[in-house]
Formats: sequence, structure tokens, C-alpha cells
Amino acid sequence: MKIEMRKKFILVLVLPLLILCGCRKEVAPENLKVPRLYLEGRTMNYGAITPARMVMPKSGTLIEVMKEPLVNEFEIVNAEMVKVELGMALLLQLSDRAARNLYRASVVNTGNRVVVTINGNPVGFRRLDGAIIDGNFYSFVEMNDTALAELVIDLKESLAYLQTQSER
Repeated sequence: MKIEMRKKFILVLVLPLLILCGCRKEVAPENLKVPRLYLEGRTMNYGAITPARMVMPKSGTLIEVMKEPLVNEFEIVNAEMVKVELGMALLLQLSDRAARNLYRASVVNTGNRVVVTINGNPVGFRRLDGAIIDGNFYSFVEMNDTALAELVIDLKESLAYLQTQSER
């Protein structure tokens, strides 16, 4: 009788502990960065479609964009800092679905701009000068190279976290 009571007692104490250990929750990065791409909408001043206005931090350039992002944070798979002819740029590598959306948008909206935002704040933009077929979106950002390097490190960490969240 005492042995059965011990087994029940141990089972009551140990079982909840095992359940709690199995339910591990991943913690968000300390500097979570949520990148999104927004497409400029030039002919949206009619009816119910109203643009969102974004002002670049250094240049003060005002760009009216569609309220829904062209590419959201779950569709960006990697970020890199790359050297191009004109200096350092931010490279965002997109998922297949996002690459198709960007391709369609770049064909139809040649001449418009795509704004890069981090946590809802615009940091840079790129004018669409042709079709983007490979899912690699390059953009200059309005920050110095040191800040860009730190941003890329935070983006890599944040994108890895966001990918695990979207898989759940």
C-alpha cells in the first residue's frame, strides 16, 4: 500500500515538471528588427484608397506608399551588407513567393519606389528601374556603414527568430 502511494505521489510531482520542461518557449531577440518593403502608390488619392506617408530620416524625402506591405517580415529569409559600385547597400533575400510578388511589382510599377522599413520606420528606398527576377532586393539606406553593419546583425538574428515563429 505504501509503495503505491509513493508511486502516485512521485507521479503527481514529476509529471507536471516533465510537461513544463517539454514546453520550451523561444525568447525574442533583444533588438528585434521587423523589416518590410512597401511599394510607392502614385495614383491612390481617390476613393477609399489612401496612402501612407513615409519620410526618409536624413534626406527628408516624402514617399506615399500603399498601406499593405509588398513583402512582410516572414517572407524575407536573409539580410546582408554588400559593397556595390556606389558604396555599401542592404541586400534582402526573399522567399520564392515574395520574389514572385516583387518581380510582378517591378514589371508593372517601373519608375516607382520601394521603401524599406525597420519596425515601421523608413530607412531607405530604391527606384524600380526594371524587373527584379532573382528575389535579391538591394537598397541603399540612410545610415552610416557602422550602423548598417549593426542593423544587418540584428536583422539576421530577428529573421531567424521570425522564421521559427512562422513555422509554428
